[in-house]
Amino acid sequence: MKETIKKILEFSIFLSIASLPFIAATNMLGIDTFLDSFENPESYVYLKNSDSISGITTDQDKYIIIQKQNHPDFEIQKKDTILYFRFDGELAYNKINEINGVGAFTRYHTDEENQEENIVFNNQIVGKIIKVLDENILTDLSIKIWDISISNLNIESIL
Repeated sequence: MKETIKKILEFSIFLSIASLPFIAATNMLGIDTFLDSFENPESYVYLKNSDSISGITTDQDKYIIIQKQNHPDFEIQKKDTILYFRFDGELAYNKINEINGVGAFTRYHTDEENQEENIVFNNQIVGKIIKVLDENILTDLSIKIWDISISNLNIESIL
């Protein structure tokens, strides 16, 4: 009897420790994004080392979670933050202030100070920023396990 209780307790502790990164990733990303990433694994990506992205001013590295344009429900609305290529080829991200269209072309106006740089077209957009997370040990572990799990433990990728 004591041996059975000990094994159940050991298994419960193991299960708690093994699920901790998934619980942390769900908490960081939100349950909708977390579950959607398993349905559309090719539509989510994360970037680290934000020094090469204009618009991020921080002392600490960050993780940027991006929903790419190939997502089936991808839509940009006012106040969304997008990651895009500027006209000089640099990556940048800004908040959308206004959206208007001219024929088949949609123009997104950002809060960029330079008037020439504040218009972004669809072909410049990499994706929509879902979350910006500070780098720490738990975030590192959770993001890496999330990335591996949506790529390798996905039912659709196995079939």
